Amino acid sequence: MKIVVVGSKGTLGIALTQSWNDPRVNARVAANLGTAPEETNDLVTGLNLPDFDVCSRMFVVDTIGDIRPDVVINASGINLIDWAEKHPNTVLNLHGHGVSNLVSAARRTGALLVQFGCGEAFYRKRLTTSTPEVFTNADADAAEDERLAISPDAPGFAESDPVNPASVYAKTKLESERVALELPKSLVLRFSSLFGETSEYSSGNLVDSLFNSLSRTRRISVLDDRVMEPLWSIDVVCAVKTLIAAGARGLYHLSGGSRCTPKELAEYLFKECGYRNREVVGVSSEEYGFAAPQSAFTVLRSEKYGELENVYRLPDWKTALRDYLDWRQSYANF
Repeated sequence: MKIVVVGSKGTLGIALTQSWNDPRVNARVAANLGTAPEETNDLVTGLNLPDFDVCSRMFVVDTIGDIRPDVVINASGINLIDWAEKHPNTVLNLHGHGVSNLVSAARRTGALLVQFGCGEAFYRKRLTTSTPEVFTNADADAAEDERLAISPDAPGFAESDPVNPASVYAKTKLESERVALELPKSLVLRFSSLFGETSEYSSGNLVDSLFNSLSRTRRISVLDDRVMEPLWSIDVVCAVKTLIAAGARGLYHLSGGSRCTPKELAEYLFKECGYRNREVVGVSSEEYGFAAPQSAFTVLRSEKYGELENVYRLPDWKTALRDYLDWRQSYANF
């Protein structure tokens, strides 16, 4: 099978291009499914700036047409939410027009297009533990604030739940989903948060940022008023491989059925790494001062994933984080 990965130097793109045929990935999938490991020798081609511009229509169609892949996986995108808010045209060009170009290329070659979405599609302003209040029409602002509040223990959002994007990032990512799903041979996968190996081309992730902070300070401030589900990029690769093999089409949410705050993740990470002398301090989103609206709750669940057979079941975030740390250590020893 021939696979093209667009955005091959971001966190997800690195995992897809470098680990797709990795025996450890095949072993991880096999252990998860209860089967014997199978060797894969798929031809994976990574495409990334500056050599590949997804926003150039003819270039995209011609380049992918020359490769004639069976699958096009779009891991490109801008996930710097505050930056995106200040550069809406640039972000729309990438998330909207860029995906439209990939749809054209996939349609011409008959390839399956895999596109990724995000939990920011379901914007909630704040977390609450209080009982919902009843407001009159005169209290419209208060009622709207209450509507956008959510319990940290609420069920995750499912594929059929109505979306509520608030930021430029979320709105343009939803546009990328809409455009991708116009292609019958497409698979759109949403997830809450991601961690894994990064490069100079990627915008980083929370785990990466926490590791970088270790050399600068012993007192680390981390958000404690958001709830998310961090997934390891390698687990997403495992899920994508098995979903393609299962012939999945349409929209699916990726979730291991777990959740945490960024502060809880930081505390667990430092504990697992043996950093006992680090103080993790919780801060609010208001104190942090974001420019763009960012959801306080991005946890997802799937109504559809469980109906599929022989697909990878994602682990909870603590298991995924421990496995990631073991993976990093194995590379260091190597």
